[in-house]
Amino acid sequence: MKSEITINKAILHVLDTNASIPVLSDMLLNMTVSVKEYVEKHVERSVKDPENKRTVFRPGSPFKDRIIDYKNNPHELVRISSEISQLFFDYMQDNIEIPSADLVFVDFNIEHETYLGVFKFNYKQGYIHYVNTDKGLTNDILVQPCVLPTESQKLDEFILFNLASDAVLIKEKKYSINNEKDYYISNQLIFCEPAISEKAAFDIIDKTVKEVIAREYGGDYQKLNTAKTVLADDYQTESEIDVDNLAKVVFDGDLTIQEGFKEYLEEKGLYEKKIPVTANIEKKIFAKQKFVTDTGIEISIPMDQLKRNDIIEFKNNPDGTISVEIKNIGILNQK
Repeated sequence: MKSEITINKAILHVLDTNASIPVLSDMLLNMTVSVKEYVEKHVERSVKDPENKRTVFRPGSPFKDRIIDYKNNPHELVRISSEISQLFFDYMQDNIEIPSADLVFVDFNIEHETYLGVFKFNYKQGYIHYVNTDKGLTNDILVQPCVLPTESQKLDEFILFNLASDAVLIKEKKYSINNEKDYYISNQLIFCEPAISEKAAFDIIDKTVKEVIAREYGGDYQKLNTAKTVLADDYQTESEIDVDNLAKVVFDGDLTIQEGFKEYLEEKGLYEKKIPVTANIEKKIFAKQKFVTDTGIEISIPMDQLKRNDIIEFKNNPDGTISVEIKNIGILNQK
């Protein structure tokens, strides 16, 4: 179901570090039909971005005070956004690897909750034609160094503040800070707790399950199918990934392997036992299960048909080989 997004107001500030000062607007963004559509699409795409990390402010975060200031004074978007933009600009000038950008602040509602979004529209290099009439008529191509992302492009960096719950959704990139790669937005600017995106969490779990099954069970296809089914069932019933349940069902009876699996996850930075997941990664959860035989045959099976013996059946043969029977085919198309 598509979430209804309502844009209440927005403002844009120019943070070009080639200049000595930022260009801070003292007026809200003029929401023409095309501009409103452009902003809405980026807001919607960002809300649904599977690389979002859900986190909260650290105790004593000075940035939290600015968000509280805005909650108490929602008419002060110009002032508060300008103060935040100045913080970004000062830090960006001290760390030249961070790209210049327009910082767009958007007050919006989604599912009856109000957010303040801070969207960093990093500049891209683009090209335009230029009609030069100085010495006759010449059509040239000019480089534009400050092109904003298109409607269809995902943003690399943004922060979404839920003004009702104090939750923070953040997508960010690492840049070289004092000769070390670091997440400057969460660690140096807004000061929030370390977090991992649901996409990254799912990828870690999915990869680790496959590694353990390959190492301990020779890549047993039934356990691979079981793992995919458990992940899908947990998502559908609880909107989460239950690590303990996954380990118990997939590695049934092997307590040592169950504990080892959870230790491998922790070594990869995943400590939570229950990871909330949303429709943002639904495509990953319900991705087709793919198999490749030793003779090069590829089989791709939709998740909802893995457990249906009337559709597909795997059989272990006495000689150690595996037979796969695909049943009840109505139409067979060649691709």
